[in-house]
Amino acid sequence: MDPFDRHVQKFIYKEKPPNCANERPPPLVGSNLTALFVIESALPHYNVSDVAQLDCCYQPFWRVRENKVAFADNCTSFISEQPINTEFVKVVCQTEGQHVYTDYHAFTPLKPDVEKRCDENSINAQESVNVLILGVDAVSRLNLHRQMPKTVNFLNNLKAIEMLGYNKVADNTFPNVVPVLSGLKEEELNGTCWSNEKDVFDSCPWIWKNFSDIGFRTAFGEDAVWMGIFNYLKRGFDSQPTDYYMRPYQKLVEDEIGHTKRLNAKLCIGSQMTSEVFLRYVTKFVRTMSLKRYFSFFWGSSLTHDNLNYPQFGDKVYEDFLRELSVSGSLNKTVLVFMSDHGIRWGGIRGTYQGRLEERLPFLFFSFPEWFRERYSIALTNMRRNSRRLTTPFDLHSTLKDLLDLRILRDNSIKIRTRELNSLTTVPRGISLFLPGFEDRTCEDAGITSHWCTCQQSKRVNTNDTQVMISAKVLVNHLNTILKPYRECSSLNLSEVRDATVKSPVSELQQKHTIADYVLVVRTTPGDALFEATVRHQVSDDTFAVEGVVSRITTYGDQSACVSDYHMKLYCFCKSYLGTNKVS
Repeated sequence: MDPFDRHVQKFIYKEKPPNCANERPPPLVGSNLTALFVIESALPHYNVSDVAQLDCCYQPFWRVRENKVAFADNCTSFISEQPINTEFVKVVCQTEGQHVYTDYHAFTPLKPDVEKRCDENSINAQESVNVLILGVDAVSRLNLHRQMPKTVNFLNNLKAIEMLGYNKVADNTFPNVVPVLSGLKEEELNGTCWSNEKDVFDSCPWIWKNFSDIGFRTAFGEDAVWMGIFNYLKRGFDSQPTDYYMRPYQKLVEDEIGHTKRLNAKLCIGSQMTSEVFLRYVTKFVRTMSLKRYFSFFWGSSLTHDNLNYPQFGDKVYEDFLRELSVSGSLNKTVLVFMSDHGIRWGGIRGTYQGRLEERLPFLFFSFPEWFRERYSIALTNMRRNSRRLTTPFDLHSTLKDLLDLRILRDNSIKIRTRELNSLTTVPRGISLFLPGFEDRTCEDAGITSHWCTCQQSKRVNTNDTQVMISAKVLVNHLNTILKPYRECSSLNLSEVRDATVKSPVSELQQKHTIADYVLVVRTTPGDALFEATVRHQVSDDTFAVEGVVSRITTYGDQSACVSDYHMKLYCFCKSYLGTNKVS
């Protein structure tokens, strides 16, 4: 589709950028890969004329548990440049006994215990590649092209492969990332290692454990940590999940010096955008480990989670980030996976047909070193062909598993695996993108429910149609059924049917249907919420049922503050609600 189609054009415009530098003075202390240093050009902003007038010190801190850190007893003084051999430090500066500056810095030093484990478990080191997964929350493939053209252009310069048919499999971030990292659906995670939101995720089969077992260093980090993937209304991890874990630093820095909060995220940390601070950590990790073996997963949400047009402020930031890694040679042994989880899930564009599709079609790029493209040519040829086929987070997980042992990507191995795949009577849910995909693969084959499937053609239906009205009532009854155990939530009533389409698989459009899937957008009261759902009509017995989950396409603010279940927050209008619809 056209990123600037006339039906969505009115929702695309220039936003007012976050002015972090105008809100706070420039940093007085900077850091590189290994040291802190005073930025003398910033002295006048702190009414200091000479660096000798400064009294600066650094205080290490570390993770105690998921949301708690501990600080060293002493703050060690330094003058102009200070080597650092710990991960996280707080920096405080005074002049003439008056406090003038506080900041926090993160480093990624090699850790003796990690290096020892990696040396002892190193397998197939001669034929291996690093993995850098960089996620940007809530950006559709088309919105990436609209908002971040410089970044897309640089990816093209890297000869990255763009997956044009990457289809999400669930509603929001968590259930779309879980398949990438584990190969499981959220409900399958419930049945194996995480029974409810009070559990921690330590025992789940995250793929970084597989890489750790064969001698890779591992890292996980994200910004906007209060709504983190494993922490929003969840407990996160008891033990640190990866060798390098950014959360202790990022939470402290966002809590203490973060500001300019628009909707859910603080866009600034000090005088810099949160996304810049986040990517600086990623840069430090990748450059430090460029000659080592590592697997890393980094997820950025602060700039993109809430607003269709905010990604434009990150275009140059991400382009510069990728350029620095490329020029420094840090990508010479690294597979870069640049991805999102879904498109924007609310706002005006979400009410359009294109906006509905965009929400279901996030972006996914793969960039490989030149030697990798040459050595595993058949695997890369397959991936290019798959770029125009239906693909999912389950496929991405299978692809990452292939990077554990590159010997299975050799030409002969790919040929053998292809024959084995073609001989199967049941198509696997997740298929490595290094293998030839199936041109006639259906959403059902790929583990995508009808509600999220974009391999459909839709026909608009009158909102007063009898079948539509029946479907709408079934939808609202369904919502009230799942809300019934939550006595603090109001019963919902159907206010109007805003939109209705009937959809069917492309290959079956001319066939006689025994089912009809109605995609409805309804408004309910109280709360004035808009919900979207697929209601399936079984023509043979004239029954109606909601297929999959119900999407909420308006924000809920404080309306659902009375419930802690993160699923129910989408649907609950608290009986006690007396707020003003501000967003949380």
